[in-house]
Amino acid sequence: MKYQSAFLKDRKGRKGWTGYLKFKDGDGRWRECSRSLKAATKTEARRELASWRAEMEDAAEREAEARTDALGTRAEVPDYVAGMVDRLEASGAIEPSTASGYRTTVNHIRRRFTGVTVADLTAAEVQAWEADLTASGLGSSTVGKCHRLLKQAMKEACALDLIKRNPLDAVRPPKRRPVHEGINALDLDGRTRLLDALDAMELTPVTVGARVALYTGLRRGEVCGLRWADIDPEAGVLWVRRSIGKGGYVKDPKTGKGRDVALPPSLAAALADWRAFMEEAYRAAGAVLPRTAYVLGYGDRFMSPELLGKQWATLAGALGIRGTEGRIPTFHDLRHTWATLYLAAGGDVKTAASNLGHADVSMTLNTYASADPDAKRRAAVLVEGAMRAPEGAAVPFRARGEAV
Repeated sequence: MKYQSAFLKDRKGRKGWTGYLKFKDGDGRWRECSRSLKAATKTEARRELASWRAEMEDAAEREAEARTDALGTRAEVPDYVAGMVDRLEASGAIEPSTASGYRTTVNHIRRRFTGVTVADLTAAEVQAWEADLTASGLGSSTVGKCHRLLKQAMKEACALDLIKRNPLDAVRPPKRRPVHEGINALDLDGRTRLLDALDAMELTPVTVGARVALYTGLRRGEVCGLRWADIDPEAGVLWVRRSIGKGGYVKDPKTGKGRDVALPPSLAAALADWRAFMEEAYRAAGAVLPRTAYVLGYGDRFMSPELLGKQWATLAGALGIRGTEGRIPTFHDLRHTWATLYLAAGGDVKTAASNLGHADVSMTLNTYASADPDAKRRAAVLVEGAMRAPEGAAVPFRARGEAV
């Protein structure tokens, strides 16, 4: 088991510190455990807390391995799958947020296969189960997750010689139905209304966060993970070094490595104003704003991505803005807006992929190549002009493909 966060509290009226570890139980509910620390200073307390956290996670990993070894082929299918998820999380192979999603999937497996051992599971049973899940109204994506997780667990059982063959190798995964929801980026009217509103409003974490996402294309968790040390206004650069995961824990950016993003002058100015505001707040409290403080948080406390998303939803709803798909834009749609606007303006795909933190340009192309409605209209006019033109004749067009 991985603990999503660890934090300290001083003992009121007494010297010393108490360490807390926060985690989600098997039902997805938040829990915490605590321990009185022997350290005399906060620096020592942090080291002791980190050591305790490592000990607890190592013990959880050993317990998960022992539980699986003891069960073997006698394990019921849901227990075996749940044990695999525990081991993956304890070893750091998957994020806590991923483990939480897997445990939701385990609940579907548990409802059908409680009482069925790993050795007795058959392809026919799995096929009937997936058909029933689909008939009950579950989407193809959810049924597919159930299929893949169960197949992964049985593949592990094969590798451990608990079963001779994986029954899911004979089961065809459910066909994924296409989702026709398009990219809900902001058009010119939406961008103008949003920026005018932000200019008229006081600076707050949500308004600053919205500007960062709109002008850089950062993910919500990456925005929450920014520290003041990551911003260099003179060089015009912003470094993405960490992200805040769902549930409140610090992790590496999605592609596993950091990246630098250009800092536009207007965003740099807004961040300078926000920094001045925060410096004054620290002075009023008799402190100095540290470079390690989170931009949208206070000190070593970050703003959670969930809270940022909720505050943005409230703001967007109050402003009455809509995206190109007619829906109220989510915070992630600000990232979509940056990408579609950059590509529509003639930006190259490789730079867009780097800025967005995509693993490769194919992901960028697959997501945004046809997301701009204006680009589609320009393409239609261009093809119409070429339709009756003599073969080999040049079709006049303006810069970036706009037909004359």
